[in-house]
Parts: sequence; C-alpha cells; structure tokens
Amino acid sequence: MTRLLAVHGDITAQTTDAIVNAANNAMRGGGGVDGAIHRAGGPDILRDCIARFPHGLATGDAGWTTGGRLAARWVVHTVGPDYGAGQRDRGLLESCYRRSLEVAGELGARSIAFPLISAGVYAWPRREAITAAIDTIAAAGTSLDSVSLVAHDKRAHDEIASALVMTTSVRILQGVRELHRRGFHGLRVQPGMAPSGMYWRIVLSDAADPDATIHYTSGAETEFAGGGTVDAMSTPTAVAELILRALPRLAASHDAPEYAAWFAGLLAGVEPQHALPVSFADYFDAGAGWEIGWGSGFRYPPPPE
Repeated sequence: MTRLLAVHGDITAQTTDAIVNAANNAMRGGGGVDGAIHRAGGPDILRDCIARFPHGLATGDAGWTTGGRLAARWVVHTVGPDYGAGQRDRGLLESCYRRSLEVAGELGARSIAFPLISAGVYAWPRREAITAAIDTIAAAGTSLDSVSLVAHDKRAHDEIASALVMTTSVRILQGVRELHRRGFHGLRVQPGMAPSGMYWRIVLSDAADPDATIHYTSGAETEFAGGGTVDAMSTPTAVAELILRALPRLAASHDAPEYAAWFAGLLAGVEPQHALPVSFADYFDAGAGWEIGWGSGFRYPPPPE
C-alpha cells in the first residue's frame, strides 16, 4: 500500500523520483516554489517547459519535464487554482493532485513529493488545502510506493502531520457509512472527547447486541479493532471489513434507513475539513445536538430514536 508522509524540508532537495512544482499557467517559471525549482534545477527545466508547453498549462492539469540538476529525475508541473483571485472550486485543487499522480505513474515513478499546492501566494485556506491533498491522494488509487507532502515551514508541517493522524478517525466514520450502505443499519456510533480534551474517542456498537463494541481513541493513532490498522490511505471498504471482523454478529438488517440517512448527513459535515463529531465530553450538552468540530459551536441534530 502507498505510504503517505509528512516531510519537513525543502521541496527542491527531495530525493524522490519526481517532485511537483506549483507552477503558473504560463509555465515559464515564477516566484515561490516555482522559482525555487527552476533555480535549483537549472535552465534545462525551462527549456523543457518551452518545448512541451508552448501554450502553457490549464489550471488543474499537470505535465512533466526533466529534473535538470535536481536530485529528482522528473518535475511534474501542475497549476493550482488562485483562491485569492476567486478560483475557489475545490475540484480544481483536487485535480492538481490527481493529474500529478497520473503523470508520475505514466513516467514509471515509484515516489513523488508534493508541496502544499495553492496554499502559498494563491491563498487557499491551509486547513482545507491539507484535507483536499490527503483525501485526493488517498482516493486516487495510485500504485506509487510513497507520496510525500513537503512543507518548508515547521508549523505547516505539523498541521499536515496532525491532519494525517486525524484522517484515521475520518476513515473509521467512512467505514461505518460503507456498512450502512450495505444494510448494516444496526451499527451505531458514539463519538466524543476525552476528559483531557486531547483525544477524540468513538464507540461502535451493534444495536441488537449492545455489549458488542469497538473502542477507538485517537491516542492509539492507527491501531483499530483489536489489532487492525487504519490510516489516511485506508479505504472505507477495508475499514468496513475490520469492523465486521470485530463485530461478527452484526447483521445486514436494512431496518433503520432513517439512522443511516442521518449518519450520512453528519459525515457530509465532517468530510470537507475533517471536523470530527462530538456527542459527549465534560460539560457538554448533547441535547442541543452533536457538535461537528470540537469547540466550533456548529450543531448537528441528534440521531433519530
């Protein structure tokens, strides 16, 4: 399975087979990451850009050039949407990652390093830029051995690393939705915060057998369901199978579509920014609904009876 890594460092110094350049539409070099890659890689990159992209490159698309003097053999160039200029279609940002992975795969690369696309001078909100990167890479089904998200800024790196850990929790919730879609409507969730406020917890249970439970805490990072492993690259299907293994008597009853629909709506609020749901915590009133994103104040209606 592909490893998704958070790396603190200089994108131009990465020794992966390919690195990704956050280019502009003209494809003739620029500032920020673009300028740094052209300076470090030398004039061969620009010559290749002129030859391969005589008319530039569309936003959301990707193409490759030589790596020149870089340690990486190839540079995969992609043009992110300029949030500050009003290009706020998240689909374009996702396309940058998806197309870059496709190009890398066509080249035969086994490893690739990305900067955080559009999160610099293009002003994309960093939290959303990170979740878009993680979710798109995870869903792309790439055959590469490793994909790195590289941040020169320590704070940005720490946010990426934290988001990778949090994504394990999102994948567990997505595994629940997958089972609901298959008719396992008796699968129930109870998420909340530990008394310290540092860790998110969830209890998964079988409504027909309340003593059959799975307990998870984000403090356990990727360990889930009695020795299983879930991380950012896990698929909802794989998580669903871990849940079924841990709750062997859970049945596909198809008898609570209202609960399954309610949970799907909850997850629609969770997924865009990985803002986890909370139904219990110290001094928390669940009667007003569940909170999506601890401390956000955004409430979602409690589950149907």
